[in-house]
Amino acid sequence: MILAGGALMLVLAIGLFPAAALLAALTALTEGGMAALIVVAAGGYGFLLIRRLLPRSASTTLCVLTACGLGLWVLSSAVLMVGSAFTGALKAWVWWPVVAGGVILAAWFGRKSLERWRIRPGFDGRALVWVVLAAAVGLWIAGATRPPGLIRTPDTYDVLEYHLQVPREFYNAQHIGPLDHNCYSFYPLGAEMLFLLGMAMRGGAYEGMYAAKMIHGAFGVLAVAAVFGALKKDDDGRARFSAALLGTAPFVVYLSWLAMVELAMICYLALGVLWMREWLKGGGWRASVCIGLMLGASCSVKYLSVGLIVGPVLAAMVVISLSRPGRAKDIAYVPLTVAATVLLFCPWLIRNHTLTRNPVFPLATKTFGEGHWSAESARRWVDGHGPEFRAPVPPPPGWSQHATPTRAEMFYHNFMTEQQFGPILLLLAGVAVCVMIAAGSKSDPWDWSLALILLGQIAVWAAFTHGMPARFLAPALVPMALLAGGVLAQLGRVRTNPFRRVAPVPSTGAWGRPPAIALFATAIAVNLFIAYFMYDTYTAWAPQMHGVPGDGIASTTMKDAHLPEGSRIMLLGEARAFYFPPDTVYATTFDAQALDPIARKLESGEMTREQALAELRRMNVTHIWVDWRELFRLSTSYGFPASLSAELVERARANRPAGMKLFDLLGLRVASEIERLRPTTAPAEATWWETWPLVTVYALPWAPTTAPATSPAAAPSEPVR
Repeated sequence: MILAGGALMLVLAIGLFPAAALLAALTALTEGGMAALIVVAAGGYGFLLIRRLLPRSASTTLCVLTACGLGLWVLSSAVLMVGSAFTGALKAWVWWPVVAGGVILAAWFGRKSLERWRIRPGFDGRALVWVVLAAAVGLWIAGATRPPGLIRTPDTYDVLEYHLQVPREFYNAQHIGPLDHNCYSFYPLGAEMLFLLGMAMRGGAYEGMYAAKMIHGAFGVLAVAAVFGALKKDDDGRARFSAALLGTAPFVVYLSWLAMVELAMICYLALGVLWMREWLKGGGWRASVCIGLMLGASCSVKYLSVGLIVGPVLAAMVVISLSRPGRAKDIAYVPLTVAATVLLFCPWLIRNHTLTRNPVFPLATKTFGEGHWSAESARRWVDGHGPEFRAPVPPPPGWSQHATPTRAEMFYHNFMTEQQFGPILLLLAGVAVCVMIAAGSKSDPWDWSLALILLGQIAVWAAFTHGMPARFLAPALVPMALLAGGVLAQLGRVRTNPFRRVAPVPSTGAWGRPPAIALFATAIAVNLFIAYFMYDTYTAWAPQMHGVPGDGIASTTMKDAHLPEGSRIMLLGEARAFYFPPDTVYATTFDAQALDPIARKLESGEMTREQALAELRRMNVTHIWVDWRELFRLSTSYGFPASLSAELVERARANRPAGMKLFDLLGLRVASEIERLRPTTAPAEATWWETWPLVTVYALPWAPTTAPATSPAAAPSEPVR
């Protein structure tokens, strides 16, 4: 039934295309198998480090999965240190033996448990929860086996500009160093180092892109397994309810399709709060250190973990310690948690301090320094990421502040009515908090800590994030699922109808079990329906695209733009460079644009056309790729250098033809245009958005030429983004 449930969901998502379903399954087996090897190897190394630290009273499953989580940090840090210290070490022959050694260690440590392991002779109805989770896995495979960018979501931009492009550049350079054109290379890259490990083991960035998605999804699997394994012994009902609610949450399924980091945050938070449960039961300093290790690992994958995971968890530890009679001494263990957190965060702090003199670059530039940035770039980052909506830096001509939603409106739309959290799950978590308040001191201290963590996460998210993106609050699914599972388990143990006025009739069953199962089934059904609808929406435009090689997509991008072999492209506006050639010149909107100083000097007369062309020739640039709509979006949101965006905004608002005076001064010719939209109104009434091409590719005088089969201006296809 488990296999049938997963296969049915996979076929339902892909459609009646046997070849596509088979290709998706084979891709999942090969790339997912490699991700599984990495996780097992991580478990071997992690258990080697902490086997003396783990409390004997803790669940074996929790200990094993904690070793896997810590081991993934170890492998990630090893890739960082080796790749930073040596050039040419990001090769398969280096890292396959490392992974093999971890697998051997894991087999050695687990040999006795494997000898005792037996398949149970029978199962009851509670085991149906694994069929539900298998359906979620089928949907995960359907999305994860699509190439990055082939699932058109709002987060695709981040995947192709940051999460995959940065490790791709490290792999191509065979060295991990600063990328001054991509500020995200200075972020904590704990998950991206594992993506880089997959690329190294597979022998290429495009070859390893599916493994990267599977590694990210594996973090979600670890989180669900940890919840079930740690709670099963004490509360089997809560374990099953919570694990299924977390595993089928639409956000968890959605994130499993993308090579991102949020599932790693969810995994480390789940392990951290489960160790908090052991700490509250008397785990002492050992459990405190384990909490800190998981919090530190979460910081190594994203700065946001400091505010959304570390802060709420530490605050909950302090509050719960002080509120429990006779247990205020437990607060003495909190410094150990802090020390372990900082220890695991240190590699990234040290790296950034070495490269930029700012340990948390690109954050806190006013306090620690701006690194390689100009004052304008630093201000653009600060104004574009603060809680308030501010003017672009610099403001484009005629810019005025449009009406923006209030924080209360964003809270309502991005949390209260956001379907990706799962409406029934959100409701059950709220009911759990109400039940705890009604019960008062009778409630489990761990439940109170979960509620405090959830409230702390919501408060930080609502107060400090720019635009309050729902994805940033995804880690809150962990306390939500645990609270919801707890209230369902509590309902299932109610033996008599509490609403009857007469004396209850003795019963051998539990009155609350049917409504608990009904609520649980409804929540699961709603979760899977929303996740399936999201998949169908994001992939409807490109069916049957599974396991497509990345180099094929890259060659299609060049072919659609009619760019010959040997072209070196400079991207303007576009920063999703993953499917462009490795030597493509690009920069994020926060970093220095290579064309900006040339444009300023040419316009002011400080540089002649010949000197400007000589400067571009020195960079070996043959074509300039201009994404008009993206350039307009950036210049009117975060900001873009005025020399490259001011005229664009004026042309767009005056509904003038696409183009830029800069390219006329340089004497460039249009090599090709890629169209996306056709005018839907009369030509005289059409706006620039309808008439301008999506992309214009300009050729420099020395650019190689080719004779396309069709007219570039009439090319209807769009490169996969």
